[in-house]
Amino acid sequence: GVLAMMAIPTFTSYIYKGRVTEATTFLGEIKQRQESYRSEFGQYCANNATWGTYNPATIPGSDPVMWTSTAEWTQLGAAPDGPTRFQYGLIAGAPGVSAPSETNLDDDDYWFAARAQGDLDGDSTSFFLEIYSQSTHIYNSATATGGWQ
Repeated sequence: GVLAMMAIPTFTSYIYKGRVTEATTFLGEIKQRQESYRSEFGQYCANNATWGTYNPATIPGSDPVMWTSTAEWTQLGAAPDGPTRFQYGLIAGAPGVSAPSETNLDDDDYWFAARAQGDLDGDSTSFFLEIYSQSTHIYNSATATGGWQ
């Protein structure tokens, strides 16, 4: 009994860390594809004024769902390897276009941000991860306000 009480929270923590790996891996792929896209076309993919359409349309919760690609994601050439536990969004802009304030991106150059949001334990509390064109780090936040490294 006591041993199980100690092991279950530790095991649950490992499960959540494993689930977050999906988002960090896919955000890294998004960054690589965005940089390739900019190299070829001179700007980042998904030039829009908002976070665009999240994919999948709703946050999956604790059970993964299949990815249905949209025109934006097809243009970028990015898709997760299998069912996903996170919802993903993109935003990008040209010089002079204001980036979302919480990203702290310099809008004197082309920029992009990608966000993963998920509810890993089904408690209706979202967890956010973000990656930006002007950083090599993935940031996490409970509130999607820029987060921390």
